[in-house]
Amino acid sequence: MKTSDGFVKTTIAGIPYLLPYGQKIADHARSLRLNDSGALLWDTLSLGADKSTLLSVLANYYNTDADMLPQLTSDLDSYLASLKQLGMLSYNAPAENFPPHSDQTDNTFPALFSDDRAPKYYKIGGLCFSWFGPDDLFDTYFKDFSCEAAVADQRIFIITGKPSHLADGTLLLHTTELTIFDVTDTYRFVFGTHWGIHEMRVKKDGSAAVLYCVDADNKDHAENIFHALRFAFLIAAQKQALFVLHSVSIFYQGKAWLFSGSSGTGKSTHANLWANRYHTPVLNGDLNVLGIKNGLPYLYGLPWCGTSETYTTTTYPLGGIVFLKQAPFNRVNSLPPDEQALFLMQRMISPTWTKDLLLKNLAFAETLAPLTKIFRLNCTKNPEAAAVMKAAIDQSI
Repeated sequence: MKTSDGFVKTTIAGIPYLLPYGQKIADHARSLRLNDSGALLWDTLSLGADKSTLLSVLANYYNTDADMLPQLTSDLDSYLASLKQLGMLSYNAPAENFPPHSDQTDNTFPALFSDDRAPKYYKIGGLCFSWFGPDDLFDTYFKDFSCEAAVADQRIFIITGKPSHLADGTLLLHTTELTIFDVTDTYRFVFGTHWGIHEMRVKKDGSAAVLYCVDADNKDHAENIFHALRFAFLIAAQKQALFVLHSVSIFYQGKAWLFSGSSGTGKSTHANLWANRYHTPVLNGDLNVLGIKNGLPYLYGLPWCGTSETYTTTTYPLGGIVFLKQAPFNRVNSLPPDEQALFLMQRMISPTWTKDLLLKNLAFAETLAPLTKIFRLNCTKNPEAAAVMKAAIDQSI
């Protein structure tokens, strides 16, 4: 019996939580809020304690006598069963099978900075990117974000052909669409064959990204290349304290307001209710970059916008964030500080491949939450939902 890899115990607003990261997030593992005894037992489990030791620790914590041991034993069994059901506890389970790793150590990042192509430049969230790649790809997806030549925060190279050898390194995440490896100072991305991409390599510090295309004529895979480059952006952005929230944003009362929630909760539907009833423009239909400047939160324009084809190149002060939940009624609720930060972190798509990356997202969420207005809206898909939410926002301004 041991604690499973891929979970970290931390506190949010002083409350202990177990949070998944890396492969566990890809496998849709849940977070777990702990009470004091649950946190104590997890710490003891992490040291390799057996059940009798756990029972002793629990008995000492409650200062109980022998008559209470049957109840404590039952409580401990329930706790361990819950951990096991959530995948947080394993009983000598066999290792998962992932693609084999290479033992070779050629893990240097390709020296491609002598590329003689004239770069183009674009800016997102105050970060400058230099582009060494096909003009048609740039003009299709990044032209609206063009800027004057400047020192680049990230250099992007689009190359045709197979890359030089790079050891697989440590597996961080594996799905049917994507596998990510940690190779010394580089993240290595291996995509599904239909992407038209051999692989992508991104410096961990976000300073450079190299994407190797299968064909020189990449029209059939242009959109896949565009979406692959989003990972490179997320790495650079996170390094510069910019984080991306899965959400739909609208412009209201001179500020950006975000509607967020899991897929299918009606983010676009709710934004459209506002647009139809109050003529509020949609800023981005799927993703929004958030940052803090001089103690104030801002939303920055982003070209990635899901299937909505709606995005902005403008920076806006952030008004607030609304977390949606489907319900047969319309009601706005406040959230306690720990849930505000937790919900923010859970809706981010910024990297969570390691414990440190997850905690970086959480730290930003805990910093952002007190600086903006955060609501929970239980709602229907009827126009009344927009009216109820608007009234709550107007009252808070």
